Amino acid sequence: MRTRRMGALTALVTVLLSTACGGDDSGGTASGGGPAKVSVTTFGCEIWNTWATAKGLFAKHGLEVEFVKSTGGSSAIAAVLSGAADFGYVNGFTAINAYNTGFPIQMVSGANVNALPPAEPAQGVFVAKDSPIKTAGDLAGKKIAVNEINGINQIATSSWLSANGVDPASVSFVALPYAEQVTAVVNGNVAAAQMGHQLLGARGSEVHSIADPFAAAGRLYIATYVTSKDFVAKSDAAKKFHEAIKETMAQLGDPANTKESFTLLSDCNKVPAETLEKQPQNALAPDVEMATLNDMAKKMVDLKLIPKQPDLEPLVPDFARS
Repeated sequence: MRTRRMGALTALVTVLLSTACGGDDSGGTASGGGPAKVSVTTFGCEIWNTWATAKGLFAKHGLEVEFVKSTGGSSAIAAVLSGAADFGYVNGFTAINAYNTGFPIQMVSGANVNALPPAEPAQGVFVAKDSPIKTAGDLAGKKIAVNEINGINQIATSSWLSANGVDPASVSFVALPYAEQVTAVVNGNVAAAQMGHQLLGARGSEVHSIADPFAAAGRLYIATYVTSKDFVAKSDAAKKFHEAIKETMAQLGDPANTKESFTLLSDCNKVPAETLEKQPQNALAPDVEMATLNDMAKKMVDLKLIPKQPDLEPLVPDFARS
């Protein structure tokens, strides 16, 4: 599994290095005293990005942000390494794996950690509303959609299957963009899809979750931001980005801003704000906790995704730590 994962990531980097139109190599430095122009990968409509943009928080911290669509963590890593994007939106497992392979990246901000009990589950293994699948055992021999092969959703789901007596090798994982997963489940092209409740959009009534594979996994960084070591060294744009994300998430944590934040998110993804607000959310975590990252690396060793525990200290600069 590790060989396939690293081979795919290396191939992505190679392709982007050969096809990238030479992104901004200025290290996020501003011209003429204006804001530093930076590009950031996105899955589409992250609530902190919609809030920061609407409230001018990126601009407040001296940044002009352009969002670049990405399908998953591996493609985001490749975009960062090729110069096609300055900041990549990736899960913690993908970041650790890329760093452990030798790619020159640093994690400059956290974003989401999984909701843990007693909080309402924010992730799920979703099956069609009328599906006969009720338990992990019912998924043996079936197809499960994830956003990328060997990404965090597959890792968490594999661990959940194993803990429930199902050999993950008996399951076929299929990579599909989040926007296509509910359709695939409803049409019967896959038996289930592992994704966050907030990604269901307006189609939550067509499926239901049989479990949250993240619930027993401990604290995990579902979303972080990485950039190249060279980008961090060239300017203070990475530190400014972290500070903007941190201030944004502090504002999102204020109950007085809840209604407006979901209204802005609704404007972005065209799903009613009332629907979005009812969906369970993962926890916001802009600062990176090294103990959590090291625990995640240990899980990767246990799953034989990496051979040994890496030294993660160089991965996270001091300004991004909790």
